[in-house]
Amino acid sequence: MRPFAVVLSALISLACGAPLSPLEAAPPGGGPRLTLNDVSFLLPLPALNREGSLLSMADDGAMGPLLPKRLYDGVPLLVEKVKAEQLYGELRVVSVRIDPCFPGSAPPDAPVCVKQVRLVAQPLTAKDGVLTTRDATVHLFYSLSDAAFAKVTATLFDLDAAAGDLTDGPLDVHPVIRRQGLDGPYHGKLKARLLEVCGLATLTRVAFMAVDEAGVQWRFGAFNVEGGALVDDLIPRLPALKVQAVQEFGTESFRNGALVPAAPNDALDTLLRESEMRFADRRTLDRALTSALRIEHPDRSSPKTVDCASCHVASRARRNAERFHQVDSSGHPDFFAAPGFDLTRLDAVKDEPRALRAFGYFGRDSAFSQRTINESAVVAKALEALRPAN
Repeated sequence: MRPFAVVLSALISLACGAPLSPLEAAPPGGGPRLTLNDVSFLLPLPALNREGSLLSMADDGAMGPLLPKRLYDGVPLLVEKVKAEQLYGELRVVSVRIDPCFPGSAPPDAPVCVKQVRLVAQPLTAKDGVLTTRDATVHLFYSLSDAAFAKVTATLFDLDAAAGDLTDGPLDVHPVIRRQGLDGPYHGKLKARLLEVCGLATLTRVAFMAVDEAGVQWRFGAFNVEGGALVDDLIPRLPALKVQAVQEFGTESFRNGALVPAAPNDALDTLLRESEMRFADRRTLDRALTSALRIEHPDRSSPKTVDCASCHVASRARRNAERFHQVDSSGHPDFFAAPGFDLTRLDAVKDEPRALRAFGYFGRDSAFSQRTINESAVVAKALEALRPAN
């Protein structure tokens, strides 16, 4: 592909607990270096009637249930025309992310960096004899003390040592858990640590993505947990709103989507409509691709500065536009790179425009955003610096 600038010109561009059992046939010589799959965990979907292998919202550890029913009842209905109580029972944790520096408030009100564990839960349901996911999400944020987060990082080093180089390579359905199974020692140790540090006592934020019955409109919103209750959070770049939507009536070959509403003075929305994207002038295309790249770049934006809907659509929309216009964005100043990490997006959904998942499943297909991949590299590098010297 041609470089970004050239094309645009041409367009007139875990340490506590018992040691983990050795992995089955784990290859020797795996370097002790955290990689993407060592800090971000997409769990394989269980077999039918084995949902209990994944954590539920009612699972109760040292900090209380992951998401008590009374708090869940304050979240909007996740799937239109499916009872809320049924969905609560179906919700299972499908992915886990570790973050040593989620953006907090400016001092002296709160630390700039908040140490967190983040869990993504989706409703699981049976279809055609297998378990699949409904197209909705609850995203749970647990803020940890220094001592609790130290236990989490120690667990990561433990798991890394046991995994060898099996976790090397691009972010994917977790290679060790997929190999051992959800009832294997790796996932068992990860779950035990999560139940020790995650629960009502450490839950500070709940975000959601809800879907309509037809599967063509998704709503995003978030709450802060204050005094044991949910308090509406305002949407970055749209501070007068508590809920934002994405619509998509097109297909992978011809998109017809929109942000409702789009952030003001931002051209990203152009990439969601095939008719506009294909005929965009050079300046508009440049602005739209730049917006997507900045959303994907952990140093250019954060959950405090970008609305959720834009973040969830940016990766696939950008790739679709680059393919059509034969653009290679790797030379763009806002393109994120992390030497030593493979940042390839390998998810099974590819560029399906209705797959809005940032780190989970669309049906049974894995779905990541490039932002999640890039953040995982930043986190892996930061946590590796905390590894105790031998």
